Amino acid sequence: MVKPLILVTMGTNDYPFTRLYEYIKNDPLYNDSRCEWFVQTGSCEVDDAPVCGVVETLIPRVDMEDLVKRSALVISHCGIGSLNLMLNYRKRVIFVPRVAKHKEFSADHQLQIAAELKNSRMHVVFPDDEFPALNFTQIATDNVLSEPVDITNYDLARIVNLKLIG
Repeated sequence: MVKPLILVTMGTNDYPFTRLYEYIKNDPLYNDSRCEWFVQTGSCEVDDAPVCGVVETLIPRVDMEDLVKRSALVISHCGIGSLNLMLNYRKRVIFVPRVAKHKEFSADHQLQIAAELKNSRMHVVFPDDEFPALNFTQIATDNVLSEPVDITNYDLARIVNLKLIG
């Protein structure tokens, strides 16, 4: 059996995201060998890698997209680029918006984005909320979708690409 992949992405800005790291490292699945983890930390210092997984500061976008395709669950900051990528692949996501009061960003625009999310596959952890306990059974049995849906005219882009290439 393939281990379900939990992808964590903290973004690429210069502000550490210690709050998100504390959430994940305190969840029992972080040290559960039944799950594979990939943690992209940005500028957040991580002192404890998951039992089964990789911790990287930054990765190329193409690698991030590959990880998103393979992931059963994504835990992410609430940046618009991450949101679009998760929507494209209809991923189950736990969004944790970065906030200025925790010195995670200079403004609270991620809270504005998060307030607009109303989707059964996307859960938002607002600053005063508890981080939800991760459920291995749900993660392991969720249907992992690896093909994008056409939310940004992928079909049109594919047709244009074919015409341009040959």
